[in-house]
Amino acid sequence: MSLADLRAALDAELAATPEYYDFKVLRSEREGALWRVTLEPGYVYAEGQRPGQAAALSLLDDSLDGASAWWGSPAKGSASVLSLRVEEDQLLLQNASSAPPGPEQLIRLYPPRFLKSLVDAAWDTPWAEAALALRSELSQALPAPAGPALTGAPFRWLREAQHRALQTLVQQRSAYLWGPPGTGKTTTLGVLLAEYLESRPAARVLLISSTNQAVDQALLAVDKALEKGRRGTLRGTLQRLGTRFDPAAFEGREHLLPATEPGLLAALSRAEAARPAGQDAQALKAWSDRVAALREQLRGDTRRALRECRLAAMTASRATSSLALLRSLGQAAGEPAGGPAGEPPFDLLVFDEASQLSRAQTLLLMPLSEARLFAGDPQQLAPVLRSREPAAQRWLGRSAFADMPRQGPSVVLLDEQSRMAPPIGLLVSEVFYDGALKVAADARERPDWLASRQRALAGVEAARHVEILPVSGPPRWSPHDRGPQRPASAEAIAEAVAEALASGEWQGRELVVLTPFRAQRALIRRALQARGVDEAQGVRVSTVHRAQGSEAPAVCFDPVDATLPFLQTEDARRLLNVALSRAQAKVLLYLSEADAASPLMAPLVQRLRLAGDTRPVVPLQTLAAAPEFPRNALGLRVSAGRVTGEVQRLSADGRQLWLVNERSGAALPLDVAFWQARAARPA
Repeated sequence: MSLADLRAALDAELAATPEYYDFKVLRSEREGALWRVTLEPGYVYAEGQRPGQAAALSLLDDSLDGASAWWGSPAKGSASVLSLRVEEDQLLLQNASSAPPGPEQLIRLYPPRFLKSLVDAAWDTPWAEAALALRSELSQALPAPAGPALTGAPFRWLREAQHRALQTLVQQRSAYLWGPPGTGKTTTLGVLLAEYLESRPAARVLLISSTNQAVDQALLAVDKALEKGRRGTLRGTLQRLGTRFDPAAFEGREHLLPATEPGLLAALSRAEAARPAGQDAQALKAWSDRVAALREQLRGDTRRALRECRLAAMTASRATSSLALLRSLGQAAGEPAGGPAGEPPFDLLVFDEASQLSRAQTLLLMPLSEARLFAGDPQQLAPVLRSREPAAQRWLGRSAFADMPRQGPSVVLLDEQSRMAPPIGLLVSEVFYDGALKVAADARERPDWLASRQRALAGVEAARHVEILPVSGPPRWSPHDRGPQRPASAEAIAEAVAEALASGEWQGRELVVLTPFRAQRALIRRALQARGVDEAQGVRVSTVHRAQGSEAPAVCFDPVDATLPFLQTEDARRLLNVALSRAQAKVLLYLSEADAASPLMAPLVQRLRLAGDTRPVVPLQTLAAAPEFPRNALGLRVSAGRVTGEVQRLSADGRQLWLVNERSGAALPLDVAFWQARAARPA
């Protein structure tokens, strides 16, 4: 793949990403210095797309927070979006230069253009060529510059694969820490970086991740590992750059933030926690100004912090937009910023949650360091992509994990999980990880761990950990919520949650409801509110994309309509993996007959149906010797080579049969003539 191919991919994604969205206004109401604008749910236009349902699927959501607004009538004007109330189709605008549009008029929103900094990097030809030259290293096991081995001696509780990660990954120029759900990937990364900083006193690390929350979690893991390893002197060399962090997470760890004054972080934490309700516009404006002022005080001197710290942590988007600054750290004194590249400013560049970062973004940042470490899980959510162009798919729809070697010293799979109850963990392992994932021995041997995963919910007894709950009502398209909904499953979930809370055996924060669609999320929230369950009780209702990185004792999953094209892709399988693997004790699946037969859900349903099958196993080769083959195999539990499962159906012409693998639930087509010929061979 060439530089021209990379640039074409970025151009295609830019072309497919609307520069603006037009919404039709129902009403605009002035509230002091602010304006509350209510939008018409049924009309939205994305640049380059025709108005209608397809365009509306991906619009008004939290990604427009901070967008710029513009309108042409009644008089030209502009403003910025202070906040959104997605379920109410409302914008709260500040700094309006004129009155916003009224009924039947249009308001245009310009979202932040995060892709622009990538385009700028790709059109810096010397830098982009240097980045492309590194691509071959992603798929090879090449030794990194020599350095001390990491022993993990202060951390005796590390599991075998975690120890192996410390011992081998920092010895490679490009390495992969593959961490399936619940395997302690973030903890392992924290220990590895703490050991790395201790063993290499002059080394510098750049730690980036996909979201602000993920950056916070990764950096805190490093700080905690240094603390537990009694390496307190190194804790002051870590710095969190950027202002959109969770202030509560850094209380007591103010040293991680540049230029922190005593009490400033606590003040910000209190202010963040006191966010007023969206209906009180004036209070929200005052709150926003207060938080912005406090965050500005915390911003500090970024360049100074970068030069003085040994580990800098930031989001990938910030790293890309700050590329010139980061590059300048490796230039000799007196060289102009943006001039020819000097020595790489970092010894190790860590991409956390790397499966969500595009191959293009990671590659264009790689020349910043001598060595790279990719931490994440390629079986979970992939980078978000709009363009359907093949070049965009290659560069922006795939992560660096697409180049990961199948095995070798540069890859370590963390294969022990301590989150999911054994039946949930086994299901996730066999459906998504070829059986490689197992319950950690230290968890399995703890009676309290096992007991905490034995809980009844919604009429499902404690000993059953994954349950399919039938749904009979059909899905529909909601013009108001701009997406697919299913009232029957929304009502069933709300009833189950309300009963669980009323029983006193469950707390709201222990329950998570997941769905692929924002429209269904809105419907479920309304169904809960109708039963007296509000946000204050802590029940989380979320789209699956927002759930990666979280966990809870119980998960209710509602696909709404698993026959939709959106849910027939490889990305949908990753989404399902994320949904199931959030659960510690219980997974409730709300499925219709059509859902259960869909390509997305059928393997899961079949795997659950065949779990614990004790029928005798008949070799398929034995059955193939009979004249009535393949009809005599239908419905039997058979073995075909290394696969054991049930023969589910035959082709109309009798030339093929489908064997459902009882481990993965996948239906495998087998050639009848091949097995007949095999049976006819002399023993």
